[in-house]
Amino acid sequence: MITKKAQNQNHLRREWNYTASARDAWSDIIEKYKVLHPNGRILLPSYIGWSANEGSGIFDSVVKSGVNYDFYELGLHLEINFEDLKHKIAEQENQLVLLVHYFGFMDYQYGQITDWLLENNVFFVEDCAHAWLTDLIGGVCGRKGAFSFYSLHKLLPVSEGGIMVDNLPKEREVERMNPFLDLGYDLLSIYTVRRANYSYLASLLKDVKGIEVIYKNLEEGICPQTLPVIVENYDRTTLYHKMNESGFGMVSLYHTMIHELENSSSLAATVLAKKIINFPIHQDIDKNDIDEMVLELKKILNA
Repeated sequence: MITKKAQNQNHLRREWNYTASARDAWSDIIEKYKVLHPNGRILLPSYIGWSANEGSGIFDSVVKSGVNYDFYELGLHLEINFEDLKHKIAEQENQLVLLVHYFGFMDYQYGQITDWLLENNVFFVEDCAHAWLTDLIGGVCGRKGAFSFYSLHKLLPVSEGGIMVDNLPKEREVERMNPFLDLGYDLLSIYTVRRANYSYLASLLKDVKGIEVIYKNLEEGICPQTLPVIVENYDRTTLYHKMNESGFGMVSLYHTMIHELENSSSLAATVLAKKIINFPIHQDIDKNDIDEMVLELKKILNA
């Protein structure tokens, strides 16, 4: 029998739980994991930042939980060392693996890694703080892990708000209003503008000596949060200050690693953190803004 309209309220459902921040959403997920595995361990990527103002969004929640943790290796372009991840998973049963979609991008091995995790019944969570439009509009991440979580202010002009997404909800709960988000935003248009700005800026940066775009290919479905690059032959911090003083809102995400990664063998933690800088590509920017930004960049670098 085929009904006139869809009636199964639990089919293809993802349960959204609204929180004050992505950090709170991640903390809630860890607490759910602790109930099932009080002696478990959390495997984190070896590229986690810290700042004096905000601490560490990922790591603070782990420390607060009291759950044991370890790190798996990432390469210079934030690519996961899959063999190292497998090795760490084999050390202990019932671990929680956190996959972080940095700057809106998934690892190039995302499909292979997530398929392996699912086949081996490994509990994993997707950090979509930067990548929630890559999930919601692009549809290419965020749906394979048991949970994912979002940070609203990373992509929208709002000051707070997070979402914990349960991809395997057990029962339908009462709908909740979101106190942090105005759903009047045109998310598809924001997604489209961010992709266009990223592609245009990446095309201009190809000719700038000393700048290497980390994600050179913008695959279908990806909604970038910023455009991260590696700065060669110029001090990243100096470039950050000069560009901002000239009116261009550069950010340097993950510029300082948490203390626990000081002796890491991960290139992401030891090399990339000292050289990374992020260009804005948000929906308030147009091509003229990007042209002016790249012109100022070239003046500073003498490129």
